[in-house]
Amino acid sequence: MNCKQVRRGAFSPMVAIGLMLGAATLFQSCEDDLLTGQPSWLGNSIYEELNSDGNYKTMLRLIDDLGFHDQMSRTGSVTIFVADDVAFEEWFKTNKMGVRSYEQLSVAQKKQLLNKSMINNAYLIELMSNVSADPPETGMAMRRPNSTSVFDSIYVMKHEDMNGAMPAWAWYKQNKKDIILFKDGRIMNGSSVAGLSEPMIHLLPAFMQKQAFTDEDIKILTNGKATSVNDAFVEGRKVIERDITCKNGYIHKVDGVIEGYDNMAEILRRHQNMSLWSHLIDRFSAPYYDKYKTEEYNRLYGKNVDSVFTLRYFADSRKDGLAATSYPLTSGNPVEEKVPATLSFDPGWNQYMYENTSGYDLHYDAGAMLVPDNDALLRWWNADGKVLKDKYGTWDNIPELVLSKLLRVNMLGTFTDAIPSKFSSIVNDAKVSMNVKTSDVDSCFIGCNGVVYLTNRVFSPMEYSSVSFPALIHQDLMSVIYWAIDELEFTPYLNSMDSYYSLMLPTNTSMLTYVDPCSYGESQQTLLEFYYDAREKKVKARRYLCTIGDNGEISIGQKIVENVPETQVKNRLKDIVNQMIIVGDVENGYSYYKSKNGTMVKISDAGKSGRMTVAGGWQMEYGTGVKVDSIYDMSATGNGKSYSLSEQVPMPASKSVYQTCLAHEEYSEFLNLLIGSQYLDKNDIILASSVKLGDNKYSCLNPTANSNISLFGTYNYTVYIPTNESIRQLINDGIMPTWDDFDEQFLLSENASTQEEKDAAKAACTMIKNRILDFVKYHIQDNGVAVNGAPETGENGVAIIKNNYETMVLNAETNRYYPVEVDVENKGLKITDLTGNVRKVVEKDGLYNNICREYWVSGTGFNKLLYTSADAVVHLIDGPLFYSSSQKTLWKNEMSNAKLRRR
Repeated sequence: MNCKQVRRGAFSPMVAIGLMLGAATLFQSCEDDLLTGQPSWLGNSIYEELNSDGNYKTMLRLIDDLGFHDQMSRTGSVTIFVADDVAFEEWFKTNKMGVRSYEQLSVAQKKQLLNKSMINNAYLIELMSNVSADPPETGMAMRRPNSTSVFDSIYVMKHEDMNGAMPAWAWYKQNKKDIILFKDGRIMNGSSVAGLSEPMIHLLPAFMQKQAFTDEDIKILTNGKATSVNDAFVEGRKVIERDITCKNGYIHKVDGVIEGYDNMAEILRRHQNMSLWSHLIDRFSAPYYDKYKTEEYNRLYGKNVDSVFTLRYFADSRKDGLAATSYPLTSGNPVEEKVPATLSFDPGWNQYMYENTSGYDLHYDAGAMLVPDNDALLRWWNADGKVLKDKYGTWDNIPELVLSKLLRVNMLGTFTDAIPSKFSSIVNDAKVSMNVKTSDVDSCFIGCNGVVYLTNRVFSPMEYSSVSFPALIHQDLMSVIYWAIDELEFTPYLNSMDSYYSLMLPTNTSMLTYVDPCSYGESQQTLLEFYYDAREKKVKARRYLCTIGDNGEISIGQKIVENVPETQVKNRLKDIVNQMIIVGDVENGYSYYKSKNGTMVKISDAGKSGRMTVAGGWQMEYGTGVKVDSIYDMSATGNGKSYSLSEQVPMPASKSVYQTCLAHEEYSEFLNLLIGSQYLDKNDIILASSVKLGDNKYSCLNPTANSNISLFGTYNYTVYIPTNESIRQLINDGIMPTWDDFDEQFLLSENASTQEEKDAAKAACTMIKNRILDFVKYHIQDNGVAVNGAPETGENGVAIIKNNYETMVLNAETNRYYPVEVDVENKGLKITDLTGNVRKVVEKDGLYNNICREYWVSGTGFNKLLYTSADAVVHLIDGPLFYSSSQKTLWKNEMSNAKLRRR
């Protein structure tokens, strides 16, 4: 049985294939069968089959001229996609190489035409979509290496073609240095010449069905050349005759000459209508010296050049570990400098594959890009992008950090999730749909590492409309806070257009004197001087001793740490950013607002330029505020307003609830109730100076003289403190026991002469403890509320005047916490308990709206890290709160009943 018999003989194609597959199992492993289907016993060679057909003279000339005659004539394992002579005649009329006859082809061009049509293994079309695994995975492959090498075609980049405004190219242009440049984004390591080629793209039925392609998808992707997911589409050509089986492989006939696919970066560079976008993308490129390519180039071509370079694009981490994030070293740039921004991936990396895959490589997927045509980009520049035009004047003046946001949002990491039928799932930098429609796409260009969709509109990043945008475009003033926002991943949150934000933006100057909260309360406090390192493109900090005057004036002392550890830098910056974000409008007439992490901020003269001030808890303690220099209104097309602060960072409160109570005699009776719990079992202690979570121990600030409320989590709270007089009245009336009463019963239990007396005294202790603790807990609620504080809003955005907040007392019957009702009408606070008592905040200076913060830290000395924190507002109220009338009974009667029950 020869090739022609299998192809044209008495057997039907499917029967023939079935017979071949069945016979192959006698000689090959199951894995080989599933991956290639190549039997080893068949007749003619590939060369003989093409020659006997008579319609492939041009393909045979390529084979002969490039020295492949013997390889194609003997046994082996090759798959080749061939165009007949008629197809070549048509190709010579219009090809992009510009050659109009075979004789005009250079050796490099011949290599491109032949090698891009060959795979160094034998594959049936039905099995080309399978990948090697255990067991082999079917229908998962869309790419595989072909026979090309990066050395098939050598490109010399002329210095006059370089963009001298780009740091990476400037030295070569200024010194008129032409360079040999390989346009594959991968640096060779050792002898790995293979694997650098432009992979073959094959969109085959099994793969397309696995990935839920529709007929419309393939029609759009191929610009109408293919119309069905049942078609086999290879390197831009439709397979019109498949599985011609030879003893050394398979021949598949295609409907045109295979030129191969460029990578996405090259597609942009070659397409006139993408030239502007290509120019922007190329600003993130650089030539990197490649030792191994230099050696291989000299070996192959008998040269002795000193430098060969690889074109790479600044991109996030790569699956092959070769991400370019620093400028290449040159004579003009001898010190490594990190690039200011990166692309989502390297569009020049032929074998691009996204990270975070489970063993996936180039076979499984590729990337995608949405690229606006020149006209669309210019329209955007004069409309939605006008803020950039007004700020920078020209495209080249836009800093890379700013420009990268536009480019990145249009770079889609995975091709299979970005086919036209899945456009609705494409999300932007706010993680919401970009609303890409097929009508936005004019044409498609498939590359060896992904697809380029040429669009008639620009998809803007949400960050250009975000409250963080002023920090992005004012790097000279706000590089520190912007780096913190971006590096610590607050950007997607602030890019949300579903919320209104008021964002405080401390300038670089204000970030120089940040009192470290981990040193609050210590005899020697320290401050952190945050600054942006322009070479490493990151925020660093120095630590200084400092003293704080009575008016909050900070005096800087000796520098004690030159380089604060990065973990501490990020730890403090994360806390700062959380306090700078306020969800809601701070210009709506209130004074106190909760930040993202629950910390209270006080706003004065809101919206009045030059007069508006912002005070964190630390500033409130010293009676100061931080002036707002500029207000950036992003609300028209974005999500709120930003406020520039150049004097100081609004810093968090330094005092705990315990310290606040200790500082005010008016809180003393309630404080006594808090303090008494420290001698109880650990589950009942309300004040604690340390906690142990797992194997880790955390302490409060200045633990020898301070304690935190153990009931608090990482949240915000309100503590209502009844007046001393009202608590004493409860004690005098016999309603509220004291810890002295507890101690008396405890001593009785210790000295009892009978077990019965001992048990009765213990029961009395339990009753007294529970009554005191429940009383205290019912005066602590979830959610911090302040007099003249902005009320919470419902889903409709309307302020909630009356709200029920849970306290710390659990109702055992319902397993819910007993609530209190808080009325914020007229900007005051009115609290109603479950027994109908209505209490008001005593609005006496220093006794209400006391902003507190409690910290749990790890480490010692200058190496402390903020583990967690809780915020609280403390108010004096004009009377006690009760959740049940049983709390108002005489405690001694209850004690007697408890003793009787024990007997």
